[in-house]
Amino acid sequence: MSRRIFKAIFLISVFICLVTMVVTAFVLFHFMEKRTQTELKEALELITPGVEEEGNDYLEDLEASHTDRRITWINADGRVLYDNQADAAHMDNHSSREEFQEAVSSGSGSSIRHSDTMMVETIYYAERLPDGTVLRMSSDQDSIWAIFMSLTEPAVVMFMFIVLLSLFLALRVSQSILKPLNELNLEHPENNDTYEELRPLLNKIRTQQDVIREQQRTEMERAEAFRREYTANISHELKTPLTSISGFAELMMDGSVPKSMVKEFSRTIYDEASRLITLVNDIIRLSQLDDRNVEYEWTTVDLYALARENIRVLQAAADRKNVRIYLQGEKSEIRGVHRVLTDVVYNLIDNAIKYNRENGTVEVSVMPESDGRAVCLKVKDTGIGIPEKDLDRIFERFYRVDKSHSKAVGGTGLGLSIVKHGAALHHAKIETSSAVGKGTTIAIHFPDNFINDCTDGN
Repeated sequence: MSRRIFKAIFLISVFICLVTMVVTAFVLFHFMEKRTQTELKEALELITPGVEEEGNDYLEDLEASHTDRRITWINADGRVLYDNQADAAHMDNHSSREEFQEAVSSGSGSSIRHSDTMMVETIYYAERLPDGTVLRMSSDQDSIWAIFMSLTEPAVVMFMFIVLLSLFLALRVSQSILKPLNELNLEHPENNDTYEELRPLLNKIRTQQDVIREQQRTEMERAEAFRREYTANISHELKTPLTSISGFAELMMDGSVPKSMVKEFSRTIYDEASRLITLVNDIIRLSQLDDRNVEYEWTTVDLYALARENIRVLQAAADRKNVRIYLQGEKSEIRGVHRVLTDVVYNLIDNAIKYNRENGTVEVSVMPESDGRAVCLKVKDTGIGIPEKDLDRIFERFYRVDKSHSKAVGGTGLGLSIVKHGAALHHAKIETSSAVGKGTTIAIHFPDNFINDCTDGN
């Protein structure tokens, strides 16, 4: 900005100076023309009485006084009677001359004739005498171009001086203009003493700063509330299995447990420890998904094959609840992180089994979208369903719609959070629909750029 202001001031200054010089030269030149015409008129008025009385004798005596102006006496028909710088007998008829015609018709006349070859101009002034003859006087002066040529050297010197002066003044003025701007206190816009034109901008900045501060304060409050809730949830989820493990282990250590109950106590400890390990693993997975600096290995993944493999892993859990799993679709490859996509598919199917009713069904479909440019993974169950008011929160960490039922079926409360973050990593869109007592459908739409040419997750 400083350069632009400096350049603008400098160029404007030089331009104005040049224009001023040229205009001044033209004004002075035309002033000189008018002044010469006036002098010619005054001089002609002085010699007119002598010519009227003495004629050629007076003019010849005047020629002897070495006047530097040309005097011509012209008859009424345009024939030259006398000229102090040429032989009148050999001169052309002057009846067509502008100044002569004006003098004959109106009593006086003037004209200016230019000579491009000599770079001079001649100024004429003529007056009609009482006897009808015309007395004319003329004077030569350099044309304006000749004056410019003769002034070339001083003009160049003056121009260089103007350029240097303009550079200096432009620098000082630009610094002076920018100083209030460079010293603006944007932390406290209301404390600035600067250009009045900037006041609306500073007021807008102050308003935006207030809005940003309020947003930051709100975000900090939300982050703090989330941190506290997350910490409390983790503490609770960790404390519950640890309390069970500690309690059963203490009873066994005291020897107060009958031998017939040792196996049952050991199984309980094992189950709680497994639950604890699962919780810790889920927390680690979420932490990794939250960390933007983690580098993932992106490969081509067949979602249909991945769904089939996870169904095989979860088949035993489905059999225990008499839940039947159906898979439909076709080979559908996308570019993604195999481990993350495995967690997404596993948690969707696992949730559909856990929150299903006895003898229920789970339908898993993997197939291209109708436009053939994207892939949709859909998991539909016939389970307990989710109330509409809770649909927006089911992907929050540790959020459970029915805490009593969730405790009964197990789980860490982090499954759908892992699904959400995994889908976000692949720029996928999640759609959820549910009806209480009828079941839930969760569909994940993977965009077309993750099918053909997605590289490095971008």
